Amino acid sequence: MKVSCIIPARDRKDMVLKAIESALAQDEYQPEVVVVDDGSTDGTKGAIRTRFPEVKLISTHGLGPGLARNEGVMAATGHVLMFLDSDDIWLPLHVRSLIPLLHQGFQVAYGVTKTKDSLGGGEFFIPEKGEEISGQCFSSLARWCFMVPSSVAVTRKAFEDVGGFGQGDMGEDWAFFLKLSTLCPFGFVPEVITHRLLHEGSLCCLTKGGTEIQKALGRIMDVLQTIDKALPEDFDRIRKMQILAAKGRQRWRTVQEWYMNMKMQGLV
Repeated sequence: MKVSCIIPARDRKDMVLKAIESALAQDEYQPEVVVVDDGSTDGTKGAIRTRFPEVKLISTHGLGPGLARNEGVMAATGHVLMFLDSDDIWLPLHVRSLIPLLHQGFQVAYGVTKTKDSLGGGEFFIPEKGEEISGQCFSSLARWCFMVPSSVAVTRKAFEDVGGFGQGDMGEDWAFFLKLSTLCPFGFVPEVITHRLLHEGSLCCLTKGGTEIQKALGRIMDVLQTIDKALPEDFDRIRKMQILAAKGRQRWRTVQEWYMNMKMQGLV
Protein backbone atom coordinates (compact mmCIF):
# COMPACT_ATOMS: atom_id res chain seq x y z
CA MET A 1 0.00 0.00 0.00
CA LYS A 2 1.42 3.34 -1.01
CA VAL A 3 0.91 5.97 1.69
CA SER A 4 0.53 9.69 1.07
CA CYS A 5 0.86 12.20 3.91
CA ILE A 6 -1.12 15.39 3.34
CA ILE A 7 -0.02 18.49 5.28
CA PRO A 8 -2.01 21.75 5.01
CA ALA A 9 -0.03 24.78 6.18
CA ARG A 10 -0.37 28.52 6.45
CA ASP A 11 2.21 30.83 8.04
CA ARG A 12 3.78 28.12 10.19
CA LYS A 13 7.21 27.95 8.63
CA ASP A 14 9.09 26.55 11.63
CA MET A 15 6.35 24.17 12.73
CA VAL A 16 5.68 22.70 9.31
CA LEU A 17 9.36 21.86 8.84
CA LYS A 18 9.20 19.76 12.02
CA ALA A 19 5.98 18.12 10.82
CA ILE A 20 7.55 17.18 7.47
CA GLU A 21 10.65 15.85 9.21
CA SER A 22 8.49 13.57 11.36
CA ALA A 23 6.62 12.24 8.32
CA LEU A 24 9.88 11.42 6.55
CA ALA A 25 11.33 9.68 9.62
CA GLN A 26 8.86 6.78 9.75
CA ASP A 27 9.84 3.26 10.74
CA GLU A 28 9.62 0.76 7.85
CA TYR A 29 7.57 3.03 5.57
CA GLN A 30 8.52 6.04 3.45
CA PRO A 31 5.31 7.97 2.75
CA GLU A 32 4.89 10.40 -0.08
CA VAL A 33 4.61 13.85 1.50
CA VAL A 34 2.37 16.50 -0.05
CA VAL A 35 2.35 19.96 1.52
CA VAL A 36 -0.42 22.40 0.63
CA ASP A 37 0.74 25.96 1.27
CA ASP A 38 -2.57 27.74 1.75
CA GLY A 39 -1.50 31.34 1.16
CA SER A 40 1.48 31.70 3.51
CA THR A 41 3.32 35.02 3.63
CA ASP A 42 6.10 34.01 6.06
CA GLY A 43 8.40 32.22 3.62
CA THR A 44 6.94 28.76 4.24
CA LYS A 45 7.19 27.74 0.60
CA GLY A 46 10.83 28.73 0.20
CA ALA A 47 11.85 27.08 3.47
CA ILE A 48 10.24 23.79 2.41
CA ARG A 49 11.83 23.83 -1.04
CA THR A 50 15.25 24.50 0.45
CA ARG A 51 15.16 21.86 3.18
CA PHE A 52 12.93 19.20 1.65
CA PRO A 53 13.21 19.35 -2.15
CA GLU A 54 11.75 15.83 -2.38
CA VAL A 55 8.40 16.98 -0.95
CA LYS A 56 5.56 17.68 -3.35
CA LEU A 57 4.52 21.28 -2.74
CA ILE A 58 1.38 22.89 -4.09
CA SER A 59 -0.14 26.33 -3.50
CA THR A 60 -3.66 27.43 -2.69
CA HIS A 61 -5.02 30.73 -1.41
CA GLY A 62 -6.97 30.76 1.85
CA LEU A 63 -9.08 27.64 1.36
CA GLY A 64 -8.92 26.60 5.00
CA PRO A 65 -7.67 23.25 6.35
CA GLY A 66 -10.37 20.96 4.97
CA LEU A 67 -10.40 22.16 1.38
CA ALA A 68 -6.60 22.44 1.41
CA ARG A 69 -6.42 18.76 2.40
CA ASN A 70 -8.70 17.93 -0.54
CA GLU A 71 -6.29 19.70 -2.90
CA GLY A 72 -3.44 17.71 -1.40
CA VAL A 73 -5.30 14.46 -1.96
CA MET A 74 -5.80 15.32 -5.63
CA ALA A 75 -2.05 15.88 -5.99
CA ALA A 76 -1.17 12.72 -4.05
CA THR A 77 -0.66 9.30 -5.63
CA GLY A 78 -1.11 7.02 -2.61
CA HIS A 79 -3.87 4.47 -2.13
CA VAL A 80 -3.78 5.25 1.60
CA LEU A 81 -4.24 8.83 2.76
CA MET A 82 -2.92 10.06 6.08
CA PHE A 83 -3.13 13.63 7.32
CA LEU A 84 -0.77 15.71 9.41
CA ASP A 85 -1.57 19.24 10.57
CA SER A 86 1.35 21.62 10.31
CA ASP A 87 1.64 22.07 14.09
CA ASP A 88 1.52 18.34 14.86
CA ILE A 89 4.20 15.63 14.86
CA TRP A 90 3.99 11.98 13.84
CA LEU A 91 5.85 9.54 16.04
CA PRO A 92 8.12 7.09 14.14
CA LEU A 93 5.63 4.23 14.66
CA HIS A 94 2.71 6.18 13.18
CA VAL A 95 2.40 4.61 9.73
CA ARG A 96 3.41 1.09 10.74
CA SER A 97 0.79 1.15 13.51
CA LEU A 98 -2.10 2.04 11.19
CA ILE A 99 -1.24 0.02 8.07
CA PRO A 100 -1.99 -3.43 9.60
CA LEU A 101 -5.56 -2.34 10.31
CA LEU A 102 -6.02 -1.44 6.64
CA HIS A 103 -4.57 -4.81 5.64
CA GLN A 104 -7.25 -6.38 7.84
CA GLY A 105 -9.90 -4.71 5.68
CA PHE A 106 -10.68 -1.51 7.54
CA GLN A 107 -11.04 1.53 5.29
CA VAL A 108 -10.49 3.93 8.20
CA ALA A 109 -8.03 3.55 11.07
CA TYR A 110 -6.94 5.85 13.86
CA GLY A 111 -4.74 5.98 16.94
CA VAL A 112 -4.20 8.09 20.03
CA THR A 113 -3.09 11.73 19.97
CA LYS A 114 -1.22 13.21 22.93
CA THR A 115 -1.79 16.96 23.23
CA LYS A 116 0.48 19.33 25.12
CA ASP A 117 -1.59 22.32 26.25
CA SER A 118 0.73 25.32 26.28
CA LEU A 119 -2.19 27.62 27.18
CA GLY A 120 -3.92 25.86 30.06
CA GLY A 121 -0.98 23.71 31.05
CA GLY A 122 -0.73 19.95 31.26
CA GLU A 123 -1.60 17.41 28.61
CA PHE A 124 -4.55 15.34 27.47
CA PHE A 125 -5.27 12.49 25.10
CA ILE A 126 -7.66 12.13 22.16
CA PRO A 127 -9.51 9.84 22.57
CA GLU A 128 -9.48 9.81 26.35
CA LYS A 129 -8.61 6.54 28.03
CA GLY A 130 -11.70 4.37 28.27
CA GLU A 131 -13.47 6.19 25.45
CA GLU A 132 -11.79 4.46 22.54
CA ILE A 133 -14.18 3.06 19.95
CA SER A 134 -13.51 0.38 17.34
CA GLY A 135 -15.98 -0.88 14.76
CA GLN A 136 -19.22 1.02 14.22
CA CYS A 137 -18.52 4.57 15.36
CA PHE A 138 -21.47 6.64 14.14
CA SER A 139 -23.44 6.85 17.39
CA SER A 140 -20.31 7.86 19.31
CA LEU A 141 -19.26 10.42 16.71
CA ALA A 142 -22.74 11.90 16.79
CA ARG A 143 -21.96 12.77 20.43
CA TRP A 144 -18.43 14.14 19.98
CA CYS A 145 -15.40 14.00 17.70
CA PHE A 146 -12.90 11.74 19.48
CA MET A 147 -10.20 11.73 16.81
CA VAL A 148 -8.07 14.26 14.97
CA PRO A 149 -6.97 14.24 11.32
CA SER A 150 -3.30 13.84 12.27
CA SER A 151 -3.99 10.37 13.72
CA VAL A 152 -6.23 9.01 10.96
CA ALA A 153 -5.63 6.86 7.89
CA VAL A 154 -8.30 6.43 5.21
CA THR A 155 -8.36 4.62 1.89
CA ARG A 156 -8.65 6.80 -1.17
CA LYS A 157 -11.90 5.04 -2.08
CA ALA A 158 -13.54 5.88 1.25
CA PHE A 159 -12.29 9.47 1.02
CA GLU A 160 -13.78 9.87 -2.44
CA ASP A 161 -17.03 8.12 -1.49
CA VAL A 162 -17.81 10.83 1.11
CA GLY A 163 -16.51 13.70 -1.02
CA GLY A 164 -13.57 14.63 1.19
CA PHE A 165 -13.55 17.45 3.72
CA GLY A 166 -15.91 20.39 3.75
CA GLN A 167 -15.34 24.10 4.31
CA GLY A 168 -14.52 25.88 7.54
CA ASP A 169 -11.72 26.21 10.06
CA MET A 170 -13.49 24.20 12.76
CA GLY A 171 -15.76 21.16 12.66
CA GLU A 172 -14.83 20.20 9.09
CA ASP A 173 -12.96 17.16 10.41
CA TRP A 174 -15.86 16.09 12.67
CA ALA A 175 -18.25 16.27 9.71
CA PHE A 176 -15.83 14.23 7.57
CA PHE A 177 -15.50 11.49 10.19
CA LEU A 178 -19.27 11.40 10.70
CA LYS A 179 -19.81 10.78 6.99
CA LEU A 180 -17.13 8.10 6.93
CA SER A 181 -18.73 6.35 9.91
CA THR A 182 -21.93 5.81 7.93
CA LEU A 183 -19.99 3.85 5.29
CA CYS A 184 -17.70 1.56 7.24
CA PRO A 185 -16.37 0.48 10.64
CA PHE A 186 -13.19 2.08 11.98
CA GLY A 187 -10.10 0.29 13.19
CA PHE A 188 -8.35 1.55 16.31
CA VAL A 189 -4.78 1.10 17.54
CA PRO A 190 -4.38 1.81 21.30
CA GLU A 191 -1.05 3.57 20.99
CA VAL A 192 0.01 7.20 21.00
CA ILE A 193 1.03 7.81 17.39
CA THR A 194 0.81 11.61 17.20
CA HIS A 195 1.94 14.55 19.31
CA ARG A 196 -0.14 17.69 19.11
CA LEU A 197 0.52 21.18 20.45
CA LEU A 198 -2.29 23.47 21.61
CA HIS A 199 -0.85 26.97 21.24
CA GLU A 200 -1.95 30.55 20.65
CA GLY A 201 -2.08 30.09 16.90
CA SER A 202 -4.05 26.84 17.00
CA LEU A 203 -7.28 26.65 15.05
CA CYS A 204 -8.73 25.16 18.24
CA CYS A 205 -8.33 28.52 19.98
CA LEU A 206 -11.55 30.51 20.20
CA THR A 207 -10.55 33.97 19.03
CA LYS A 208 -13.87 35.11 17.57
CA GLY A 209 -16.05 35.24 20.63
CA GLY A 210 -17.07 31.63 20.23
CA THR A 211 -18.77 32.10 16.86
CA GLU A 212 -16.49 29.32 15.58
CA ILE A 213 -18.34 26.88 17.82
CA GLN A 214 -21.74 27.88 16.50
CA LYS A 215 -20.59 27.50 12.90
CA ALA A 216 -19.05 24.11 13.63
CA LEU A 217 -22.22 22.84 15.32
CA GLY A 218 -24.24 24.14 12.39
CA ARG A 219 -22.11 22.04 10.06
CA ILE A 220 -22.66 18.96 12.20
CA MET A 221 -26.41 19.56 12.27
CA ASP A 222 -26.42 19.85 8.47
CA VAL A 223 -24.54 16.55 8.13
CA LEU A 224 -26.83 14.74 10.56
CA GLN A 225 -29.85 15.83 8.52
CA THR A 226 -28.47 13.88 5.55
CA ILE A 227 -27.90 10.67 7.51
CA ASP A 228 -30.62 8.06 7.98
CA LYS A 229 -28.89 6.69 11.09
CA ALA A 230 -29.28 9.96 12.96
CA LEU A 231 -31.74 9.73 15.84
CA PRO A 232 -33.90 12.47 17.42
CA GLU A 233 -31.63 12.46 20.48
CA ASP A 234 -28.63 13.24 18.25
CA PHE A 235 -30.30 16.42 17.01
CA ASP A 236 -31.47 17.29 20.51
CA ARG A 237 -27.93 16.97 21.87
CA ILE A 238 -26.52 19.30 19.21
CA ARG A 239 -29.24 21.85 19.97
CA LYS A 240 -28.33 21.72 23.66
CA MET A 241 -24.67 22.20 22.72
CA GLN A 242 -25.65 25.26 20.70
CA ILE A 243 -27.55 26.71 23.66
CA LEU A 244 -24.63 26.10 26.01
CA ALA A 245 -22.21 27.61 23.49
CA ALA A 246 -24.35 30.74 23.20
CA LYS A 247 -24.37 31.16 26.98
CA GLY A 248 -20.76 30.46 27.79
CA ARG A 249 -18.70 31.11 24.69
CA GLN A 250 -16.94 34.18 26.14
CA ARG A 251 -15.49 32.08 28.97
CA TRP A 252 -13.65 29.52 26.87
CA ARG A 253 -10.28 30.05 25.27
CA THR A 254 -10.05 26.70 23.49
CA VAL A 255 -12.17 23.84 22.19
CA GLN A 256 -10.78 21.72 25.03
CA GLU A 257 -12.22 24.12 27.63
CA TRP A 258 -15.57 24.01 25.82
CA TYR A 259 -15.40 20.21 25.75
CA MET A 260 -14.69 19.98 29.48
CA ASN A 261 -17.66 22.23 30.18
CA MET A 262 -19.93 20.08 28.04
CA LYS A 263 -18.65 17.00 29.84
CA MET A 264 -19.66 18.55 33.16
CA GLN A 265 -23.12 19.13 31.70
CA GLY A 266 -23.40 15.51 30.55
CA LEU A 267 -23.59 16.43 26.87
CA VAL A 268 -20.56 14.37 25.80
